[in-house]
Amino acid sequence: MVRSLSFIHLFVILAVSYIGGAILFQEIPISTMEKLISFFDPRVVYGHQVGFVRPVAMTALFFVIAFILSNIKQARFAILFLGALKSVLFGLSSAFLLGSGMKILDYSIWWFPFQFVTCFLFLAFCAVLNPPFFLGRNRWKKESTNALPIIIIMAVFVTILEIVIFYILLK
Repeated sequence: MVRSLSFIHLFVILAVSYIGGAILFQEIPISTMEKLISFFDPRVVYGHQVGFVRPVAMTALFFVIAFILSNIKQARFAILFLGALKSVLFGLSSAFLLGSGMKILDYSIWWFPFQFVTCFLFLAFCAVLNPPFFLGRNRWKKESTNALPIIIIMAVFVTILEIVIFYILLK
């Protein structure tokens, strides 16, 4: 039951943040949005003209920042907030892609499934680093981080697969 609550909790964060990003799309001017999105993933704005290093680096940066925040006791509350922020950027980028006229087939093969899985893996990573309140963790017992390497390996695999599909299949 508790494990199911964890997944439901993460999916709710992902869904609400994604919808928030899609709604934010309507409120931000296009020029500002392009700058923000191109910082997150420049492929969304510039397409195949951008190399794969920047998107991979940004994905890795999210994981590194979350790990650093987990080692600072006063900043642990911000870990899930960082996961929600990544999901908001996912929703904002998705709305931008669809609003700019990207083919729905390209969107459904490349952007949505891979970003969805990457965001969920990142949220799971954040939840392992700082478990949700309802898990009732014992403050004298150190949290188990056995799942972190598995989550990181899965995220690397998903990112590599996304890069291959974007630069080879959709070219």
